[in-house]
Amino acid sequence: MPALLLYLLQVNGALLLFYAGYWLVLRRLTFYTLNRWYLLFSVGFSAAYPVVDVSAWLARPVAATTQVLGETWTYLPTAAAPAFTYWTSLEWAYWVGVGVLLLRLLAQLTGLYRIRRASRPAQWHGQQYRRVGAAMNPFSFGRTVYLNPDQHAPSELPAILRHEQVHVQQWHTLDVLVAQLAQVFCWFNPGVWLLRQAVQENLEFITDRAVLRAGLLDAKAYQYSLLKLSTLAPSAALANHFTFLTLKNRIAMMNKKRSATAYLGLYALLIPGLALLAFACAPQGEPAGDEMEVRKTSSARFDAMSDSTLFFLDGKPSSKAAVEAIPEIGIVQIHGAGGRFRGEFGPGVKRIFLVITKTGENSPATKAFRQKYGFQTRAEFEKEEAERPAKEAREREEIRQRDERFKQLPDALYILNGEPVDKEEISEINAEAIESVNVLKGKQAIEQYGEKGRNDVVIVITKKHSQSTN
Repeated sequence: MPALLLYLLQVNGALLLFYAGYWLVLRRLTFYTLNRWYLLFSVGFSAAYPVVDVSAWLARPVAATTQVLGETWTYLPTAAAPAFTYWTSLEWAYWVGVGVLLLRLLAQLTGLYRIRRASRPAQWHGQQYRRVGAAMNPFSFGRTVYLNPDQHAPSELPAILRHEQVHVQQWHTLDVLVAQLAQVFCWFNPGVWLLRQAVQENLEFITDRAVLRAGLLDAKAYQYSLLKLSTLAPSAALANHFTFLTLKNRIAMMNKKRSATAYLGLYALLIPGLALLAFACAPQGEPAGDEMEVRKTSSARFDAMSDSTLFFLDGKPSSKAAVEAIPEIGIVQIHGAGGRFRGEFGPGVKRIFLVITKTGENSPATKAFRQKYGFQTRAEFEKEEAERPAKEAREREEIRQRDERFKQLPDALYILNGEPVDKEEISEINAEAIESVNVLKGKQAIEQYGEKGRNDVVIVITKKHSQSTN
């Protein structure tokens, strides 16, 4: 599974966990400010925890597969992109959804800007706001309150302005925007839409409590004013509204008895518990799949290496930290080699890595290092890979021909360059490498080689052996 889809799976799984915890345990508690921070933490934690390396905390050993490297291997980030797959289509669908919701969010922000342009500064008993001419609910966005005073009786204005000032003073717009962005990037998750609604609803609980504590209206009069305002035209979509669609829940929470202090312990249990559950459910190690193997970062390749490993960057001695700091896109090749270099770089060195960057690919140091230790260039590697199918076909054909020759050879005693050998070894010799073939039969074969020559003797001399004896 591609890294993006795996990341989204983890993020949205955590969001569902935290929303379930809110809905089942916290939503009916009157600790509204704690609930606000719980919901914000849910979004932040869900976005961040998939990129946290828990294995480093737990000292979990790195998978053995990172240690099993070939004698010489080459890493090419510039390889051709994989073909269009099922996962690719899912990624495209995801980004289309993100684009649509981003356009929707931009349209909502544009609507707010138009309302601001059409309004003008005003004040009521020293309280600043922007007067709007259209018939709509009072609302706030950022540090500004928007209000049409002609729609309200003078006795209602203190509670309305107090309500919106709470939104302004406590920066509730930030909560709304965080929830909206979570909805944009996790649009396919029903839980994130419910979480956004929970964020906005909880902000209204906070402001309702602040208004009632100010003593500007008693609870019943305030609830009647909410009911009256719910009949007005809705205001901007992103705004903190004086009324919200969940009016019934707001009135129920205003009339609810304050939660006992003992319930605070639920937060201490719920938040760490859900966080640990999210980590426990996260897949360990890197996602499977050919694409991730090809695009694995150099850091992951080097995690299992010890102090017995040397690093060379563009032909010059370097360090693991310096190599890992290079962006993957800037790397052309990574060569790794073990056994054949042991001892050449000093006692205790068991493996070396040569990392070649785009800027240093043709440097004198790189060329000298490659030539001295026999590392291929990218062009040589690509040529070898291109010729590999033909080479393998030739090898298969040679094996087939050898097998055919083996079947055709008689059962006899074979002497190769003066030494007895198996019939199979004779079949492996290329015909062009043979100088001469002599066959001894019957009495002559037995006289020279005894009972072993009863089935004839085949004497083969190679050209190489013949030249060495002359």
